[in-house]
Amino acid sequence: MTTRRTLTDLMAEVSGRARDWASPQDLGVDPMTVVAAWLASDDPVAMLFLLAAVHPRREVEMCIKLATEMSFFEPMRDEAHTMSRRLPGMNVNGRSPFYFIHLYQRLRAASQWMEDTQRSQLEPELAAAIRVVVPDPFTLAGPAV
Repeated sequence: MTTRRTLTDLMAEVSGRARDWASPQDLGVDPMTVVAAWLASDDPVAMLFLLAAVHPRREVEMCIKLATEMSFFEPMRDEAHTMSRRLPGMNVNGRSPFYFIHLYQRLRAASQWMEDTQRSQLEPELAAAIRVVVPDPFTLAGPAV
């Protein structure tokens, strides 16, 4: 009998051994296992963390789509608004919001202040919104295999 690993568990292992976040991280597991965990996940923080691990480069279009799709949650609505004001190519002070790691950090910080009942209602909705934009975490397009 094999136990299914959750995306939350997989990403906890990755974070423990990750070094250079400017490069794609070695997940240490078969991509099919990751995709299965992605499809079953209700943990939007772990999902954004996976995207940051696999795609560390600037992803303007995808970050805007993700923030917009999750804009029913106020911190992501604020983020989508910020992104719309910081068009690509503009010189801005501070960090660019167009990285998955930025969305991960923003959602993680916001979720720490939520009550458990609110979090349990909101997490599946946020996870579903992420999968609408990113059905396959490895290709960022098309259905997960």
